[in-house]
Amino acid sequence: MALVQVPNTEEMYNYIAERPGGVSLEDLSSAGWPDKTLRTNMVNHLLNQWLLELVPAGGNNFIVKAIPVHLADKLRRLDDTTRQVYQQIEKAGDRGAWSKSLKDQTKLQQHTITKATKELMKMQLIKEVKSVQNRNRKVFMLIDLEPSKEVSGGTWYKDGEFNTSYVETLREHCLTFLEKNPGRPVPLADIHRYVMQHPGPQVPTEDDISCIMKTLELDEEVTSAVSATGQRVFMKMRKGAFATHFDLFAARLPNFLQPAEAVPGQMLVPCICCPLRNECKAGGRVCPEKCEYLTRWLQKDEPAQTEDSMVDW
Repeated sequence: MALVQVPNTEEMYNYIAERPGGVSLEDLSSAGWPDKTLRTNMVNHLLNQWLLELVPAGGNNFIVKAIPVHLADKLRRLDDTTRQVYQQIEKAGDRGAWSKSLKDQTKLQQHTITKATKELMKMQLIKEVKSVQNRNRKVFMLIDLEPSKEVSGGTWYKDGEFNTSYVETLREHCLTFLEKNPGRPVPLADIHRYVMQHPGPQVPTEDDISCIMKTLELDEEVTSAVSATGQRVFMKMRKGAFATHFDLFAARLPNFLQPAEAVPGQMLVPCICCPLRNECKAGGRVCPEKCEYLTRWLQKDEPAQTEDSMVDW
């Protein structure tokens, strides 16, 4: 595509396109277009060709950014109404715009909005995305944008629906890694690295894996504690002699209060699993001196097999 209607227009366009962050008019002056009138005419020409866009840069200042030639060709073919709808969708960014907001902003009739959005989707300028916040609502955004977490739901959603199978897969990967490291406290970073070795539909962050580990803790599959270095570490919980998980509604004792299987000497002190560890202190109502489990662990005796031996705090 030739841009020669104004001298050096193509050269100016290429200069701006090589700088994705945009350039100011002062930058253009320093780059070889010192004449203000000529520089302004060239920028206006490129703006009229939809090859540039003006972006506010604070106060009364602005910068210009290049629009790819293939996109500019499509924008030039839009009629005024469709272009107006496109510009409002562009302003909405990764949060998207839905039909009612477009109607309010453009003052156009609903059938006109519908026609314009269909045309823009046909030209592959915008896309329609399901919003997890409003299940019956779809929003429009530019085709090359990734929806914000408020719209897409983030890691745990796919096409606006909770991705149950993906969550279960991540849980299985985390448990598998802990099972490969029996009796060893494992930092969250190590679990995350292991999960990253098993590609899925999305790339989970370390915070995502932290959320997964919390679900496993609530299900009493794992337990966690903060190590001496300040790291949170995780271990797979062993089932007690009753070989059952905690069932609140059946009034069973949780696993960490059930008689435990004999464990290797390198296992962590039982305090790591105790829900009262934050209240435990020397001489207190809950204290190490009266803790049967700590005493038993220190003496390396066989654990009791009945609930009658439990200490009643």
